Amino acid sequence: MKKSTSFILTVSINLTLIYLIILLIIFSLFSTPAAAKNYQPEISGSFESGDKLYTDPGILEGDEDQVVDYYRYDKQWLRYRQQLAVGEYYYLKVQRQQRIYEQSETYDNLNLETEANYTFYLNDKLRSRFKLLLRDKDYLEAESKDYQLARLQYTLQYELNEKHDYELILQRQWTEYEITPEDDYRLNRISLKWGWDLSERLDLDTKIQFDQQLNDQNSGRTDKSGRKISFKFRYKL
Repeated sequence: MKKSTSFILTVSINLTLIYLIILLIIFSLFSTPAAAKNYQPEISGSFESGDKLYTDPGILEGDEDQVVDYYRYDKQWLRYRQQLAVGEYYYLKVQRQQRIYEQSETYDNLNLETEANYTFYLNDKLRSRFKLLLRDKDYLEAESKDYQLARLQYTLQYELNEKHDYELILQRQWTEYEITPEDDYRLNRISLKWGWDLSERLDLDTKIQFDQQLNDQNSGRTDKSGRKISFKFRYKL
């Protein structure tokens, strides 16, 4: 019963997020019809495949390395992007990725993702972005690790002047496991970034981030919270 209720809740949340993105896109289409006509939509994609071999560099007969494991993968993605105005656009992207191992079969997995992004200017200095990611990951030989993920991210960028700019990111993530619903959790993230062009040669970036992971009540696990501060610089010699 809990799993059914949880699944219905997840579907409702995902549909609500999708409708939000669609409404924003529709609004943009009607709000800037003249500007949108000047831009042609584009479709891009990628098809990739490969493999990786793990070996033990021990001394064997014939000086051959012992094969520990081997996997092959393939990855495809397709994206539709529409520019609406200068600095305003949206895109929809779908991706499929699969890994098959020779020895560690429990790591075999199929990953499907759908991503939506809508970016626009609120005014000359304020830029806003909505980003939605839906993921369905299936472990082909270990169903207990199967999970679905929904991540909603909102970014607000403010350019104070030529030297100072700020960025605020609000993110929420829902992760649910099919076989073990007690492992479900939510992840909340807030980050604030400050960019400072100190001179023509020196750029500084400071970032503060807060994370909070809330686990299912029946998981027996403790909730987690963390903080992170980073400082980056770039100097042109």
